[in-house]
Amino acid sequence: MKIFSLFFAVLLLVLQGTLGFMRPPSNDVQCKQAGGTCSTNHCPLPNMRPFGHCQQGVPCCRTVYD
Repeated sequence: MKIFSLFFAVLLLVLQGTLGFMRPPSNDVQCKQAGGTCSTNHCPLPNMRPFGHCQQGVPCCRTVYD
């Protein structure tokens, strides 16, 4: 049973390190790597939603399927 508690502790440490990749993009390179596009004013299509910023408040838009 001790090995399960050790395994659980190591698993939590690994998952904590990967949560940093879930942050929204903050520049245009990160936006493109996350599958988004930089838009000038707002997201153009009705099924596109902003999920971060490219630069200076320009939204990074990604297609969202409901």
